[in-house]
Amino acid sequence: MLKRLAICFLLVQTSYVPLHVQVQAVNNASTLSKWENKAIEAAQKRYPKTEVRSIQKVWDRKRTDEAVKQYHLTLNKKNKNFGVFVTISYEPTTHIINKIVIVEEYK
Repeated sequence: MLKRLAICFLLVQTSYVPLHVQVQAVNNASTLSKWENKAIEAAQKRYPKTEVRSIQKVWDRKRTDEAVKQYHLTLNKKNKNFGVFVTISYEPTTHIINKIVIVEEYK
């Protein structure tokens, strides 16, 4: 009984750690990847006068003809936080962007 309880406790502790590590604060732009910077630029172009609070990679897919990455950005405008999803589609060999889609998070 005690052994099972200890194993459950360890599983909960180890599965909890990656959740808060994945969200990245956008204070230091030099640590961001090329695609994260492109997502921030696209979001700030669509929503001017907003501050990017955090960015998190949701998923990515790479095929021979197309690669897609999706990010979730938390933006702040006049002390109001809201989230947007930025999806970037590009050629995997040349890194030429095909399309950028920005969708506001539904609440």
